[in-house]
Formats: sequence, C-alpha cells, structure tokens
Amino acid sequence: MAFFNKRDIEFKKTGSKTTVPSDPRAKLMYYLNTICGLVDLNDTDPNLQRLRNYEYYYLTTEETERLLVLCILLEPSVFINKCIFQNDDLCPDTNNEFYEITEVNNHLLVAGNVLIGGRNRRVNKIMTFKMNWIQNNYYTPLNILLQQRQMRRQNNAVACAIS
Repeated sequence: MAFFNKRDIEFKKTGSKTTVPSDPRAKLMYYLNTICGLVDLNDTDPNLQRLRNYEYYYLTTEETERLLVLCILLEPSVFINKCIFQNDDLCPDTNNEFYEITEVNNHLLVAGNVLIGGRNRRVNKIMTFKMNWIQNNYYTPLNILLQQRQMRRQNNAVACAIS
C-alpha cells in the first residue's frame, strides 16, 4: 500500500466521455466494465467480455443472473478508498474520472492489490467519482434487476402452483 501526501505529484486523466444506455443491465455492465478497467479480473468469468459490453445490453436470463452475481461480488465497498475515491474536485465536469495509478492526488491511500473472492487482484488505475455515479451505475440498476428477478421467481412459482 502506498500513501501519497505531496502537492507536487502530477496526475494524468485517462478517461473519455461515454454514453451509457438507460437500461439497468447496461448501467451494471458499464459499472462492471469500469471495475475491470481498474483491477485485473481477466480470469474471473469466461464470459466477462460479453458482460462488460454495455452497448449490447440485451442479455439472456442466465447472463443477467451472472451479471448480478458478479456485480454483487464486486460491490463498491470492496473498492472505495482502495482504487475508487469519492472526490468531486477530481471530476468537476463529469461524474467520474480515471487516472493512471502512478499519478495520484495528494492524501489518497492507494492499495496495490484488492482482495476479491479470497484472491489478490492487481490495481491498474484509480477512479474518482461523484456519489450520483455510484447511485446511477450501481445501486439503482442493481435494485431494479433484483426486483425484476424476484418478480420472475414469484411468477414462476404461481405458474407452477396453477399447473
């Protein structure tokens, strides 16, 4: 772990503007894509590339379930103050911004690795965000998809009871 506390450190923005479809699956896929850009998760799931492609958010029920499981496993609390930091000043014109890991603002504690599912994962970059970014791209779409899943399960249970 490294602690930077100097004002003379330069840092480089590496993000670009993107438009994420308003569908909750697309939002969670964008969140997953963001996290995968920060932390090395290449061997987590064989279908990870598909689940990261938020522009093509039409998923099967099984893919949606896999997305939910991964996003719950990779919830923001795993990364906050390790490789993602809530800091409005570092993303003044956007809801989030990416920085190269070697160039960090003062007073940020950056973890070299993050423990996910019992395995250490290397941190490649950091991201700063505003609270509405986490709300719009994680919590709200996650809740929508979990509610939809619950409704599907209830409908299946009713259909089985009627048969």
